[in-house]
Amino acid sequence: MMQRLRGTCTMRSVQYVCASSSRKVDGRLDENTAWFEFHQVAHLFGMSLEQAAKILWQAGTTGDIEPEKDVRSSDRCKCLLSHRAVVAVGYQVNYGRATAFRHWCASGMTVPFR
Repeated sequence: MMQRLRGTCTMRSVQYVCASSSRKVDGRLDENTAWFEFHQVAHLFGMSLEQAAKILWQAGTTGDIEPEKDVRSSDRCKCLLSHRAVVAVGYQVNYGRATAFRHWCASGMTVPFR
């Protein structure tokens, strides 16, 4: 279900700061996908890791994300989520924050959403 993230040394660092909460998530841009650590995504949307994991699982079963493409593991952290997975999780708990994050991705990084 999860893929290993390769070539991390060639990735560009990105940081998103939520305008309403000032919470930050640091990510890495790999070609057309931005990757963010799972625990930071949970913090961004103000939820526990358990709640975030449940929502992520639901997003995979409903087809909102493709777990093979949108969830990866890395040597430095347990789990990375693509920008698409971040939005899918966020829409379930805070539509406004998820929409702002999506707009940031689309305008600042030119990443596709499907």
